[in-house]
Amino acid sequence: MHNTPQKPSFPYSGYWLSLAAGIGLSACVHSPQAAVPAPTLPPVPMAWGAAVDGCAGGERLRAAVASVRSELRAQGLALKTSCQFSQGALVVQVQVVDGLRASKVLRGPLADGEAVDMGTPAGVASANAASHNTDLSPDVQHNRQWLRALMARHQFDNLPDAWWRFAQKAAPQPALAEVDLAAR
Repeated sequence: MHNTPQKPSFPYSGYWLSLAAGIGLSACVHSPQAAVPAPTLPPVPMAWGAAVDGCAGGERLRAAVASVRSELRAQGLALKTSCQFSQGALVVQVQVVDGLRASKVLRGPLADGEAVDMGTPAGVASANAASHNTDLSPDVQHNRQWLRALMARHQFDNLPDAWWRFAQKAAPQPALAEVDLAAR
């Protein structure tokens, strides 16, 4: 008879296989939400426009927005606006028209026709949209600070709840000496 030698078997092969399967499955049990993305609400589309009709502020607001647009045009950028009449705020979004010129004042990806990277989409409320959020990349922080400074030069205050919400500063009141007493 011909005997074939038996191959040595490992008595613990079943143990190691079970251990590896257990470790793999425990990762799934430990964090099941990591496997499924959290449901999110779709962003509400904003009615972006070039005009600021419907916003309180009239001619003074139109002149200020036109001034902002003029400054941005020289930097290769464009301003889109939407009015939140009920909240007395102007929602803004800066678009790249010429990435090469825009790169002189902004940071991050600057593709022509795209919105400037501000960390969150304009018009979408979220925790990361807060004006002075420091948990964002240095490029986004720079871009937000640049926008606040730009809008402040044109008499707009950034509202604290979102980087994209601005309110026009109140018109300066005339000093008492400037009031025409004959008009009373």
